[in-house]
Amino acid sequence: MREAIGGTWLFQIVIVFVLLFAGFMCLTINQSKAFNVKDRIIQTIQSYNGIDLNTQCNGTDGPLCEIASYLIDSAYRTTGDCRKVGVRDGNKYQGFTKEGKTTTRNAAFCIAQVVSKTSNDYASELPSVSYYRVVVFYQLDLPIFHDLFNFSLQGDTRTIYVGRG
Repeated sequence: MREAIGGTWLFQIVIVFVLLFAGFMCLTINQSKAFNVKDRIIQTIQSYNGIDLNTQCNGTDGPLCEIASYLIDSAYRTTGDCRKVGVRDGNKYQGFTKEGKTTTRNAAFCIAQVVSKTSNDYASELPSVSYYRVVVFYQLDLPIFHDLFNFSLQGDTRTIYVGRG
């Protein structure tokens, strides 16, 4: 009888370690995918020299449509709440679905334009300076338990200069 109980405990310990290993692998794979998505969004915004956050993807051209096409092709499916991210760092984020439509609750990614503040008298002669902060989401997704924890990952574009017209 003692060997049967000892074998059961050993079996339970092995199951726990297998679940921990599977959870760690799921987390690292999802985080890696989120890093790739974030980097691609930042690269697209920089290649277009900015993005208009008040538009949606209605066709096949433009930065939002290019980002949406990449998200669909990469099978990125994690969503998050842009309002919670905005409360945390004080920026006003615009959320987008993976089809390029605006949303706030179940956004695939969030973008905020951070405008540089200048107190110089000559600021009217200088170009407007801003950068974009991109937030994507990833999760701990175990096969049986599904979405246990949601995490966010953020990155910034380089400084983008916009001439005054």
